[in-house]
Amino acid sequence: MKNRQITFLGAGNIATALAVHLARQGQAIKLYCIEPDVEKQINLEHCNDKYLAGIKLPVAISASGDLAQSLKDARLVLVAVPSKAVLQVIKQARPFLHTKTTVAFISKGLDPVSLQPIAIAAQKLLPKGLRSRICILGGPAIGAEVVKGTPMAFIVAGKDKASRQEVARLLTGGNVKAAQSDDLMGVGLAAALKNAYAIALGFCDGLQYPTNAKAFVVTMCVSEMAGMMYKAGAHPKTAPSLAGLGDLLVTGLSPHGRNRKYGERLVRANTNDPKRLGLTTVEGIAAADLGVKLAKRLKAKAPLLSAIQKGIHRAAGFHLPFVDYINNLKLDLI
Repeated sequence: MKNRQITFLGAGNIATALAVHLARQGQAIKLYCIEPDVEKQINLEHCNDKYLAGIKLPVAISASGDLAQSLKDARLVLVAVPSKAVLQVIKQARPFLHTKTTVAFISKGLDPVSLQPIAIAAQKLLPKGLRSRICILGGPAIGAEVVKGTPMAFIVAGKDKASRQEVARLLTGGNVKAAQSDDLMGVGLAAALKNAYAIALGFCDGLQYPTNAKAFVVTMCVSEMAGMMYKAGAHPKTAPSLAGLGDLLVTGLSPHGRNRKYGERLVRANTNDPKRLGLTTVEGIAAADLGVKLAKRLKAKAPLLSAIQKGIHRAAGFHLPFVDYINNLKLDLI
């Protein structure tokens, strides 16, 4: 895939950061961008201050608001839009996808209708020849750190071995490594659910719980994810992997994590509106709501996830269901 165009659907933080990494490996990158000001700045000033401030973008990165142009000659398409927009964007992109394109999903979330990982729900909208080659990217990846040159690792999940190997080879280079998995369902579930569980670690910060409590909560998060994966026909071992535990730790412990910030601020707030709490998209809110529905459908035990969901939607004193859960939990559930 050397010197063949790679297209990102989205020009946000992680898309821009990964674009920088891939451009440094010698790849030509196109960012599909629906914000004219961001598109203009990327093309003329070679930066994206709205989503990745302070980073000079390689000249191999360009942006376009024209979807057909963005996808022309693309052999790899990375979907990096908010989960609520994935299905719509895939429908729009479908006519312009090359028959040999591989589509890899960075977007994380659950489909409100099927309760499947959003990438698996979107798979059905792709041309038949492309469906078997989809991949999901998981693992701990904070955009601001991707571009700094410090060690990090992704996990690339896909049923088609050649496709996931190709994506993993492409990502590997410099500070970045890429593991592989055939567990599309497990990696997709982990990618979505970790956002909800990261809110619980934010609760811990808001309640000033120290590391003992956080370790306890992380253990329960991984246990619940493993149980849901097993019931969904995925590999429970994906829960303690880069896709589950790794991504949860970076999302739930990093000061940059929006889901963690949301949980922390929610504890003392009288609103659950992210914008009123100084945040934008908080994927963990929908992940908690849909995750609880999925657990019920699968008949999987998820008391912590339920406590998180109740905490989010409580009219005041959002932390109380979470506190009650921690205080009353029986250890034989772990």
